[in-house]
Amino acid sequence: MPHINVRPFNGLQSVELSNEVLRVTVFPETGARIYSIFHEPSQTEFLWHHPHNTPRLHEAGELFDDVFPGGWDELFPTCDACEFQGLQVPDHGELWNVPWEWKIEKNGDAACLYTGVTAKQFPVRFERRIVLDPLEPTFHLHYRLTNLSSTSLNLIWGIHPLFHISPQHRLELPGGKMKVELSSGEDFGVPGQLYDWSHLPTSNGLTDMQSIPAAEIKAFAGHYCTEPRGNWFTLTDTVKGVGIKMVYPQEIFRSLWLWQSYGGWRELYHLAVEPWGGHPVRLDQAVQAGNYLRAIFRIIAR
Repeated sequence: MPHINVRPFNGLQSVELSNEVLRVTVFPETGARIYSIFHEPSQTEFLWHHPHNTPRLHEAGELFDDVFPGGWDELFPTCDACEFQGLQVPDHGELWNVPWEWKIEKNGDAACLYTGVTAKQFPVRFERRIVLDPLEPTFHLHYRLTNLSSTSLNLIWGIHPLFHISPQHRLELPGGKMKVELSSGEDFGVPGQLYDWSHLPTSNGLTDMQSIPAAEIKAFAGHYCTEPRGNWFTLTDTVKGVGIKMVYPQEIFRSLWLWQSYGGWRELYHLAVEPWGGHPVRLDQAVQAGNYLRAIFRIIAR
């Protein structure tokens, strides 16, 4: 049977959902961040943790890149800060640095954690339930976004997990049209370059984007999958034979953002594979490009 434990951590409460195979740890008071996804049989942590920042309460005005501890955040209604319809939409959105309401719920034999919050600027209620399977290394996320206004809203929303990586990891996507948004060097493309997953043409030959290089290369890149050919991705440790797979509703999350930090951005080494309801991941630009979500009444994702 699964268990739910509440533990103190650095002045916060952590909520831990676990069965015999998987342990999922959430910090409701800091954006309901999923801080850990841990596979017990192989002793594998799937999410990346910052070497210096730890989970803590955040102060108003702090920038995400300066204080984030790693793990999995919900980004809404933007990633990059921008001005939109007279609002100053903050860096990485409104939800990652504020306390969420939470409660433990019954869901048959599964472990279930409800978290919810109402955004301060956008009139949206954002709710998420994590349901851990009683036996299998599987958990389901059930989302509900409710438009609290009397008019439709334009927005984007991104799921932002940062993964632990090594050169023995391999990233697999179902294929799709790719676009280079930014890059620290030509081996990871030229901004604006288009290609088909997974081989990126460069002047030095093909770069296999499925392979994870070592941190010593001191590189970073950000690529969009603008037209995914499926609704999943996997990241596998090929030596351990253990990996993580995400399946998501493609009618809502219509693009992927790949943030690849291979020692070249703040000397950090991690990978983010982020389903987004639009692109670019800056709200005003996504709306201008016509790649965004419109909330008339509510959005539900399972």
